[in-house]
Order: sequence, then structure tokens, then C-alpha cells
Amino acid sequence: MKFGFLTGLALLTAISLQAEPNTNAPAQRAALSVEQKAALVQKADEMWGKLSPEAKIHLMNLHKALAGMPSEERHFIHERIERYLNMSKEERERIKKNNERWHAMSTEERERAREQYRQWRKEHPGEIPPSFSTQTTNQPTVTQPQETK
Repeated sequence: MKFGFLTGLALLTAISLQAEPNTNAPAQRAALSVEQKAALVQKADEMWGKLSPEAKIHLMNLHKALAGMPSEERHFIHERIERYLNMSKEERERIKKNNERWHAMSTEERERAREQYRQWRKEHPGEIPPSFSTQTTNQPTVTQPQETK
């Protein structure tokens, strides 16, 4: 159900993004043939038909909200969905564990974690924050530009 919901949300997001063309954006994909477009439409219709009425209403409300957003906010949401859909299983599992850990924290522990994060951001502007978890993860390293002499 979650995958179908995310897929439907991604389809609706893509449709809403296409509603407002960006003339400054480079062409990201080759144009689809008529047969490819027909296959995509058929797949979307099949997916829609399998959804419950509640899920359809929920997706329609999300689409309405996305369509009503300013372009920048809509692109932000679209990028986050794409990022999630392209994550590895390990990344998704790490996010799930972090979410579970966060919800298990007391209000005081959450506030301490927020303050620790805010302090780190002040001390390291523009850098990618490390994970504050006790487990080790492969975080991207931030390299400083080398000086030229």
C-alpha cells in the first residue's frame, strides 16, 4: 500500500510539475513515443483502479495541495520524493531506525538533540551535518577547497 501510495504521489507530483513548464531547465529525458505514453497512461489507470476510495481521496487532496503551492515549494517536495524513491535499502532502514529512535525520545531528549544540532550548525556553516546517532554511518565528507599559490 505504501509503495502504491508513494508511486501515485510521485505520478501526481510529476503531473503537477509538468503543468508549469520551466523554460530554463535543460531537457532531462528523451521525448516519449506515442506507444510509451500510452503504456504509462494505461499503467497509471491500472494503479488508480486498484486504490481504495480513501486512498483516492487522499491522493486528490495531496494533488490539490501540490498544485496550489508556489513553484519553488512544489519543486522542493518533488525533489524529496525523488530522493526517497532513489534511496538504497540501507538508507531507508537507517532513516526508519532514526525515526523510531526519535519517537522513543522524551521531550527533553528531543530538545537536547535539537539544541545540539543548532549548535553544530552555528559552528559549521555550510557543511553537511553528521549523524547524531550512536551508530556509525557513511556520511559524505566535506572537502575544503585547496588554496592555489
